[in-house]
Amino acid sequence: MPDFLDIDPQPLLPALLAFLLALALALAGRWLRRPWLSAIAVGAGLLVGWWWTFGLLTASPRQLPERLPLLALGMVALAACGAGMARWRWVPALVAAGGVLAAGWWMAGAPLQGADLLRAWPVLAGVAAFAAVALRQPGRWSASLAALALLVGLALAPLPGPGRILAGVCLAAALAANLAAALAAGPGSGKAGWGKRGGGAALAGALPFAAGLAALAALPVLARGSWADASVAAAPLSVLWLAPWVAGLLPRWAGPLPAAVLAAAPWLFAAWLLG
Repeated sequence: MPDFLDIDPQPLLPALLAFLLALALALAGRWLRRPWLSAIAVGAGLLVGWWWTFGLLTASPRQLPERLPLLALGMVALAACGAGMARWRWVPALVAAGGVLAAGWWMAGAPLQGADLLRAWPVLAGVAAFAAVALRQPGRWSASLAALALLVGLALAPLPGPGRILAGVCLAAALAANLAAALAAGPGSGKAGWGKRGGGAALAGALPFAAGLAALAALPVLARGSWADASVAAAPLSVLWLAPWVAGLLPRWAGPLPAAVLAAAPWLFAAWLLG
């Protein structure tokens, strides 16, 4: 058998499961006009992929990587709640705000005592702020491009453990949801590049990805805390925050990919150099 066919499919299976489930839910939500199905698509993909990776769902918040499946489960529940009550515009916003704070609290070790909370507040604030920025998905493919930047960063500055598999799950789930949105919108509708997202259901649906991306980017920072790890975390943040501004400097026909590459490239180079 040729060497290039001798590939272990096991690390790819969680990403494949995440992609198929997220795509099915996103398309079903759009075709059946059930916004809550679309809202949970990415979160459900993250949950099944991360759950399959670890083989467990229950874990102590003191166990760093194993915090992710339960985080995804909580964000799926919040997204369904926010999308289901989107007729009241303040509900998705309240759910999103509570969700990013809950993600930061969970990744900080779920502190319950005042002294523990005081020690953990930088992690809580950092993850919550990252998730709040990640809620702003300014273009049709911005979630996928941000997840791709994180995956590339983790490949350039690898950390022992399943980090790259978890990032592959995040990319697959985001790609499925973005692909479903593109298929439902059709080739002639909307902008090809960076545009605005709207609606309470869309905000609720962005929460699981935002929390998951922030938590995953925080893992190497919390586990090792090197400058390379900080650069890895900064790459997807730059895609979500700076790429729309960079896109304004490029020709309109260029699309979102060059802007995302230019925004993430300095941080990815730093991750490779320092890793």
